[in-house]
Amino acid sequence: MSAAIVVTGASGSFGRVAVRWLAQQGFDVHAVDVQRHSDLRAGVPFHELDVRKRGFEDLVRTMRPRAIVHLAMVRRFGRGAEERHRINFEGTAKVFEVGRGHGVEKMVFCSRATVYGALPDQPQFVTEEHPPSAGRTFPEIQDLIAADLYVSQMLWRYPDVETVLLRPVNVFGPTVSTLLNRYLGRSRVFTVMGFDPIHQVLHEDDLGLAFELALASGVRGVYNVIGPGEVPLSVLIEEAGAVGVPLPETLIGLLKGRMGFPEIPIGAIEYLKYACTVDGTRFVQDAGYAPRRGLVETLLSVPRRR
Repeated sequence: MSAAIVVTGASGSFGRVAVRWLAQQGFDVHAVDVQRHSDLRAGVPFHELDVRKRGFEDLVRTMRPRAIVHLAMVRRFGRGAEERHRINFEGTAKVFEVGRGHGVEKMVFCSRATVYGALPDQPQFVTEEHPPSAGRTFPEIQDLIAADLYVSQMLWRYPDVETVLLRPVNVFGPTVSTLLNRYLGRSRVFTVMGFDPIHQVLHEDDLGLAFELALASGVRGVYNVIGPGEVPLSVLIEEAGAVGVPLPETLIGLLKGRMGFPEIPIGAIEYLKYACTVDGTRFVQDAGYAPRRGLVETLLSVPRRR
């Protein structure tokens, strides 16, 4: 067993964060993706592979890494539902099957706190015991929820493997691209009239720290990953230099993607109405996590409008 760490989806924004951070901390990182990104950290071995195909299994079998950090997920909604399911769910199942079959000691998967859903009957701060309920109003992310639930099952089905499932809140920083980042990147954005939900924020460097702590021996379980605090959506819009335009919800469905407004899935509108805030105590207690970037610094990393 080597001390190598394999990061799948290394060319994605979360993948680049993981590769950069872990390499800086001295880990023997190997990057895997179907195409190399120009911003991928120099000096890190890159393997041009599809995790669902034989070449990836050959790599794991010959390298025998200590851990796999699985981030090979399609986050954008331009892909069809069938393709998202093949990559996000079937790809995740394949990676975990390969890792377990070849004796990988640690498997880390990064989901999202959004899987809990933005619902009016949600607890103020959701713990890891709460079921992912986003599918009730946000069916577009069913593939991510399915992958999340699959990984959580690995925890009790295969206790010999240290499985870690991370559910980070909204990540901001100079290199990440998420749905909320892209929403805030427009010169004007719609908001739902009468609503200003609270959002939790996390700096990309603290996401990198979360990956590092997840790799520590003995850490296993499902963990919410929070940042230095929470702010109303109106504050995020202001920090992004955008103009918020309150609209009736019915009108948003007609105007999204038009007249300079952002294009977002219908299900994502619920996150402009209700909070999806989580309790991060467990990761603090089990892994010693504490965000290093303050609230002001994190807010300053919110993408400025184009």
